[in-house]
Amino acid sequence: MPLTHQVQAPMVNRKKVGDSIVTMLSDGYLDGSFELLSGITGSKAEALLQARGVSTLPRMNINIYVIQTGQHTVLVDSGAGNFKGWGGRLPVALAAAGIDPLQIDTVLLTHAHPDHIGGLAGPLATPHFRHVERLFVHERELAFWRNKTMQASAPERFKPSFELAQNAFAAYDDRLVTFTQEDILPGIQAVPLPGHTPGHTGYVVGNAQDSLLIWGDIVHFPHIQVEQPDVTIAFDSDPEAAAATRKRLLERVATDHLSVTGMHFNSPVSASVKRGEAKFSLQYDGGSPAL
Repeated sequence: MPLTHQVQAPMVNRKKVGDSIVTMLSDGYLDGSFELLSGITGSKAEALLQARGVSTLPRMNINIYVIQTGQHTVLVDSGAGNFKGWGGRLPVALAAAGIDPLQIDTVLLTHAHPDHIGGLAGPLATPHFRHVERLFVHERELAFWRNKTMQASAPERFKPSFELAQNAFAAYDDRLVTFTQEDILPGIQAVPLPGHTPGHTGYVVGNAQDSLLIWGDIVHFPHIQVEQPDVTIAFDSDPEAAAATRKRLLERVATDHLSVTGMHFNSPVSASVKRGEAKFSLQYDGGSPAL
């Protein structure tokens, strides 16, 4: 029997949170380098990951979330859209989850880096999600990426990121909703998490009894930065603020026993943060079957 090329089906992980269903999907990955990190050597980073039983490759998964509230179908970030060959698996992932892109009526952005906004639009500001009525983005985030002075002074390697973000915002220009307050939609609250970018934002889904925090890019190498929150990455616009935000959030999550998930978790799953004698640790939950 001839061998055929096998492609692994996308992982679909669903979690009921309060009155909503959160579907966790992977857009693929991007390959990085431990040299992007400050505060830890490459050898120590590899040793830490090996001790945790996870891959020692400097590869960052790109996760995406769909929240179905009963009234709205909400996309949280859009993956990379194959920008620089990163990700681009969102359409396949949505199909595997049985979610029609035309059902998506709302988009929430954690921030506008390429691996979060790249899947929103094609060339010439062509929206990929035609039935979106509102795209929520923190006002500081939108202002940063539309700042022409900032774009002009950015290093050449970062200028395509500005162009990508501006193209995506233009595609949904009449549907952009900026915010600073916490309440976004019934059952969804924004949590300002500045440092990684000026308007970096997380979202809490659910209620006081049952909730999930989608914490965006609080970590890029999860086990490393949870155990050593002072470790920052070259993508942070304000590394000191990013580390401070991470420490505060880890304290809150561990103290309040919040369930969390993040765009760069090793797979699209939820997790808990445990406080040890001298450090925090990240413990992934088992995958949930489709409800």
